[in-house]
Formats: sequence, C-alpha cells, structure tokens
Amino acid sequence: MVYYLLLILLLVCSGCEKEDAAGPFPAEDFLAEGSYLGPYWPTAGWKYCRPEEVGMDSEKLKELNDEILLLLELHIDVHSVMIIKDGYVVAEQYYSEDYPADSLHSVYSVTKSLSSALLGIAIELGFISNENALMTDFFPDYEIANLSPAKQSITLKHLLTMSAGFEWYELEYPYGDERNTFYNFVRSSDRVQFALDRPMSTDPGIEYSYSSGASHLLSAIIQESTGVRADSFALEHVFRPLGIEDYYWPIDAQGVAYGGHGARMLPGDMAKFGYLYLKNGLWENQQIVPSAWVELSQQKHMERKYIPDYFYGYHWWVSDDAYYSAVGYGGQWVVVVPEHQLVVVFTNNFVEGDHLQWSTPERLLRTYILPAID
Repeated sequence: MVYYLLLILLLVCSGCEKEDAAGPFPAEDFLAEGSYLGPYWPTAGWKYCRPEEVGMDSEKLKELNDEILLLLELHIDVHSVMIIKDGYVVAEQYYSEDYPADSLHSVYSVTKSLSSALLGIAIELGFISNENALMTDFFPDYEIANLSPAKQSITLKHLLTMSAGFEWYELEYPYGDERNTFYNFVRSSDRVQFALDRPMSTDPGIEYSYSSGASHLLSAIIQESTGVRADSFALEHVFRPLGIEDYYWPIDAQGVAYGGHGARMLPGDMAKFGYLYLKNGLWENQQIVPSAWVELSQQKHMERKYIPDYFYGYHWWVSDDAYYSAVGYGGQWVVVVPEHQLVVVFTNNFVEGDHLQWSTPERLLRTYILPAID
C-alpha cells in the first residue's frame, strides 16, 4: 500500500523540473556476484556472493533497490544499504555521491551500542565488578547536585537500559528545541557533571527514559575504571581485532569520548560490528565481547516509550520480531537477525519528525529483505 502511495506521489511530482536525485550514483550493480566458498572472518574485508548461493531471492532484492531509487526521486535521502547473509555480502549500494563506500558516515546513537560492548569487555577483564555496580562510586571527585537515596542507588544496568530515573526529555522535543535536555547537555561546559546533576523523576528501574547523558556517563565510567578513554579502549579491544582502521570518535571538553553519539564509521565496518554480535562476540577464534553480554544485550529489559512492539536491551533496540538493532538518528541502522544469520546496515539522512522516512529501514527490512530468504 505504501509503495503505491509513493508511486502516486512520484507521478504527481514528475512534471516538476529537478536534478537527478541520485546524480552519478548508484554507479555499481546492487546485487553481488560470486560463489559461496565457506565460512571465513571478514577482518581483511567482506567477500561477496550471489544471493541464491545463500538462499536469498534476487528478484525480491531487486524490488528493494527499485523502491530505494523511487525514494531518492522523492528526495528521501537513503545513503546506503548493505545486506550480509551467512557472512557474505549479497547486495550493496551507495546512493549518495557524498557518501561512497570509503566515506565515514555519522552513526549517531549507534555509538551507544559500541559503548555497551566496551562496558561488557571492561567487566570481563575485571576493571568493573559487574553491571550492578553503583554509578556514583565511579565519580568520587564530583560534587553531585540533587543527590538522593534514589540517585545513589542508580546502577550501570540502569544506565544501560535507560531506566536511571533522571529527569531527561530527549525524545519529547526536537533536538533543536531548548526544552530538549540533549540540547542543553551538548552545550554545557562539563557534560559528565551535567548528567550527574540531573534531578530524579522516578526511582531507578521504574520507567524508560531515553538519555544520551546516561550513555556518556558509561563512557566516563569506562575511562575511570580502565585508565584510558573509551575510544582508545575500543581501538585495542574491538576495532583492531575486527580490522577497523578508519573511524572518528570525538571527545568532550574534559577529555571523555562521547558515549551516546558522535562516532563516524564506514558502512562495511558497521556491518563488522553487527557481525561480531551475530557471532555471539566471537571473532577469529577470540572472544571479543563476552557471549553472556551479547545475550543480555538483546534481552527485553525495558519497554520503549512511544514505540510500540519495541524494547530496550543493553543499549540495543530489541524487536518483537526476532531481531535487534543498533539505531542512530537520521536512519542509521545495524540490524542483527540471528535466526537467519543476517546483518543489514542502512545509512541515511532522514528529516527529523518525518515518520514515513524514519520508519523506512524497518519497512524495507520486513517488506523485501526478510521475505527474500527462502
């Protein structure tokens, strides 16, 4: 139904003069070629094979590409899609000349899922006891405003599941609105202090409230407990083992790596991160992220406010439909579907507040990609 509505809109607009939305892109074939040659680790790069080699329907995937081309004509900025089945890329395309395959893309809140992985590793290595450790114990040098028994009972698990109980309004208002807590958080002189000082609206563990501040506190906790910034910890324990060399991770004025947003990655490396979780944290016969942490990350810890049929794990979005995702502002998705050994990456530049655009990755996943699996 949505497809036909889009088609009607396209026909209405077709009489208007406009530049080709895709420009010289897409420049390559959408569907991959090649044969499936057995398991491997994509540390040095991804291998490609025809969709049918791993049980996917090429015709259904062509329909996916056709709709994306239609979306581009409607000025809906899809930047890329990458589909990996059984470890092989079966379809891939870059639709914006500003963001080819070798261009870093802002992943926004996918950064949160990276921070979660680092926390699990820090716990496994003994730098942190467990996720039930108290948040305030990691900030002995801070004078924390609005300190209360409720705030003193916040654990790392509460931060991970967005249930710390802070008074924090990030999804209630546009990001450019002064009433949005994130708006004031990023403009504060000390982001860690700002997050720690927030008043409490509920006791911890009671209510879901999305907060990039909670994620930034996790980055500060990783730095405090390991003695290195989260981005450096990631380089040693995640990026280098996975063969991820090209990335960007900003730091705040106090030298703390952004915990909840800001990272830039290549789509192929976003896919590696998803594949790491698909393989239960294992890579090249080395356990990078503890398998138990991967399992905890995809459990339904809190029901997401405002989003039906969605739950929140350890900084991962968990669907009722047997998949879970790292999700970032503007349409950045790393989808992990364990049942089908599938990883899907979307990068986009969607308009804030446009539900049709923001729901596009999941709609494409459910309409074309999952049905393409035999």
